Amino acid sequence: RLLGEGSLRAARAIGRGSERYAMQVRGQEIPMHEPRVKFGLGLGYALSPTGADHNHNFHDSDYQDQSGIAPLRPFGILEPLPYNDLSPRKVRLAAVEILWNTLCNVLGMCGFVMSTMPRQRIEPLVQAITGWDTSLYELLKAAERAYAMGRYFTAREGLGAEQDRLPERFFEAFASGPSAGNRLPPEQFAQARSLLCRMWGWNEQTGAPTAWKLHELGLGWLAEATH
Repeated sequence: RLLGEGSLRAARAIGRGSERYAMQVRGQEIPMHEPRVKFGLGLGYALSPTGADHNHNFHDSDYQDQSGIAPLRPFGILEPLPYNDLSPRKVRLAAVEILWNTLCNVLGMCGFVMSTMPRQRIEPLVQAITGWDTSLYELLKAAERAYAMGRYFTAREGLGAEQDRLPERFFEAFASGPSAGNRLPPEQFAQARSLLCRMWGWNEQTGAPTAWKLHELGLGWLAEATH
């Protein structure tokens, strides 16, 4: 029964420093995908409104060559990046791809299906089903609206920027195996988190979307409710 409450609540009940060993973000357990192998993925875990989620996230290993980066050309992202990159270019990629994968949830489509088709094919599919004469820009904004609302809600409920963190283990290097020595560099991670918040128009201290971002997304009613 205790473990059924999740590793975070279980660790809090057990005490004695056991929270350090609960591999979770915002109470959501870490999936099998390892941030010491995919640096940007860890950024997505930390900033997700729902915690460690690999579905509305992105996998750095997909963008290491020209064929992998090709689907992002409609968004002006043209250069492959290695899995262990956390530069501003990777943050820009994250800002687009996390929202694109959020769009899978908004549309109710399988992420595997969406990942195998050119981005431009989504427009006519949505148009045919809904009659909405939409565009890639509008669709990405719809995903951003959903993501921003999730962050607004969690911040309102007391799960703010202090929850945007990963288990300390990911900042410790693998001791052995094919990934020996790999670890998330904490300074780069902190800088990348700060930059991604600014790219999305979030308040770095509260973790919530700023009032201007809410208005830009057509969510002004939330900004007005805040005040």
